[in-house]
Amino acid sequence: MKYALLALITAALAAQIPAQTCVDSTLIDPNVMCTALWAPVCGCNGETYSNDCWATYYGGVTSWVDGECTGSATDCVDLGKVDFGFCDMLMGVVMYNASCTYLSGCGWVVNGVDYSVYSFASMEDCQAGCTETGEECIDPALADPSVDCNVVDPNPVCGCDSLSHFNDCVATYMDYVSAFELGACPGDCYDEDRVDLTAACPFNENPVCGCDSVTYPNACTAWYTGGIANWTPGPCETNEVNELKALWLQVAPNPVSDRLHLSGWNPGVPVVLRIVGLDGQLVMEQAIQSSHARIDVHGLARGMYIVQAQQNGFPAVHQLFILE
Repeated sequence: MKYALLALITAALAAQIPAQTCVDSTLIDPNVMCTALWAPVCGCNGETYSNDCWATYYGGVTSWVDGECTGSATDCVDLGKVDFGFCDMLMGVVMYNASCTYLSGCGWVVNGVDYSVYSFASMEDCQAGCTETGEECIDPALADPSVDCNVVDPNPVCGCDSLSHFNDCVATYMDYVSAFELGACPGDCYDEDRVDLTAACPFNENPVCGCDSVTYPNACTAWYTGGIANWTPGPCETNEVNELKALWLQVAPNPVSDRLHLSGWNPGVPVVLRIVGLDGQLVMEQAIQSSHARIDVHGLARGMYIVQAQQNGFPAVHQLFILE
């Protein structure tokens, strides 16, 4: 009788303790900027992360084990929105924009997530495991490396893939879209996939008013810096105009031992943040949209580093900080 009562009490207590889930969305904090330190962990969700910081703040993972994950995925996942970089390395066969295709890029790990588990051993395996729905819209046969598209003067078109493309040339020969209409897609204002702060936009002043009520120096800057697909000629004329100004950089605390807080740039416009060692080695680089950032630096070796911020084509600003 005593043991039966104990069992009932134990069961009652267990029922009051919520089971820990693998992914806790409250842990995800895109303002935390994790370092590029490669100390892989395998999350309880079967995904590999660059380190425990990426697992916690970007994956929301509650538990993991040291080392990369092994095994393969059973789901057919479309990787069309993942940026694997502009490298010529042939990586494998994947589902990309609703079609099985041979993927080239710089590596499987993007933002701490290992996408290699979503690759297939052959084109036949991909076609057997996935339903291709975009064959009529996306046609890789349109690719023509001899065509030199204008990539600094945007004239958006809306593709049959429901995405806004830079212009008809880019849509056809670089994005392989077989059909499109002039103008950005209806309702499309901002898309972070368009942001590329390395783009060589001209410095000429031909202001446009973005659909986000921000005045940009020209249409090229609106597309690549603001991620904007819709704008009107001329500066914004409302009282809510948010003119872009040269940025400054505030770093605190300094010295730092755990987490670095950064601010001082134009809100609502992407900024590229970098941490560089005194030897010139790039430790971390990331583009963010928020008005401030928190960088987890506890995984770096003690010493002095330089943090850089660059926005809207202005020269980068630098601050030295000490990690103790």
